[in-house]
Amino acid sequence: MQKKTRRGTIPKWRDVPLTDTQFDIAIASHRRSIAKWRGIAIASSVVAMCSMLSAGAVGVFGDGLANAAHPVASATRTAPSPASSASTAAEAPSDGIETTIVTPDLDDVVATAFANLRSTDTDAAVSAAGVTLSSAESAQLQHAISAYHEQGFEVSFAVVDMRTGAVITSFANVPRYSASSIKAPYILSLAQTGAIDLDAVSTSVDADAAYLNQLITATLTVSDNDSYDSLYRRYGTSPFTAWTAGYTFDAPLSGYYEFLTASDLARLWVLGYQYLFSDTAPAKADGAEPASQQARAWLAQQMRGSLNSSIQMAHAESEEVYTKAGWIYGEGDLYALNDAGIVLPAGAHDLQTHPQGYVLAILSDACGRNDLLSELATAVDDVIADLHGES
Repeated sequence: MQKKTRRGTIPKWRDVPLTDTQFDIAIASHRRSIAKWRGIAIASSVVAMCSMLSAGAVGVFGDGLANAAHPVASATRTAPSPASSASTAAEAPSDGIETTIVTPDLDDVVATAFANLRSTDTDAAVSAAGVTLSSAESAQLQHAISAYHEQGFEVSFAVVDMRTGAVITSFANVPRYSASSIKAPYILSLAQTGAIDLDAVSTSVDADAAYLNQLITATLTVSDNDSYDSLYRRYGTSPFTAWTAGYTFDAPLSGYYEFLTASDLARLWVLGYQYLFSDTAPAKADGAEPASQQARAWLAQQMRGSLNSSIQMAHAESEEVYTKAGWIYGEGDLYALNDAGIVLPAGAHDLQTHPQGYVLAILSDACGRNDLLSELATAVDDVIADLHGES
């Protein structure tokens, strides 16, 4: 549940982490109920969950712009992909030997993704960079977007194809309240910058590491606000600022509940993909040894089956989905249902040299309408599959 927080105000800190018993009960209950969340969520049940915000339940979500005028969802624009030697084929030799295709590695894809996110027309209903959408693919996405508008809601999204760095967006420059969708990127910043020793935390080597383990797990799995507040009060914005330094964002970000765009949220998850799934994690800011693959795998696991993830609901259990949702239902005059993360095919591996899957960020003001978000996530998944000839 989210504290009553209006735009531009700082919430009162409350350092009241879950007790061991409360934490164990919450996690066990959440794990048992994951299977029931498959498919499209029933809107009424989610509205009931959102209403619990006023009663102190765990789980926070973001703020959409509930009173914004509906953008015209008509134009589809495809921007040219920035030049990238990593994604081009080698020239065919004159002797007729087969052409060798140069496959971009993860670092190349990340660089291309950031360039493409800058190239899309973020004011358009559907825009693409690095790929050309067919009229059918564009219509499929616009249909899912129009479903929000027909119900009086707003939505933005950005998807990054992690095989190529190609990008598809919809109104991706509209600032919307992040709510709890910012929690996973903030924790990723703590890990990559070395603010926390992820190897120590993942194995709970001592009492403090075990405490941090509990805070991170509760934040990512059941969206516990007090656990997140404890982390933010301890580490502040510096790790997040260092993590995002050198990258172009639509506005400066703090890593706490704030307004951000779908393009920004996608950028954060592209960085998260690179950190979690590279062969060797990028160096820590202080030059210390990066976290091991085992520690990063533990962190990624905390984002699987996270509470109220509509992206998770839209995918088969065999697929690997790492997400963090966020929602708020009128508290502080804020409304949102957001979700963002990484979708990988079942059994994906060797992602440094053969990146797969995609990053998806969706921001909306449609709290209680998981059905709309899941339908949009399904449409995006269908289009990505079609682009790779998998549908």
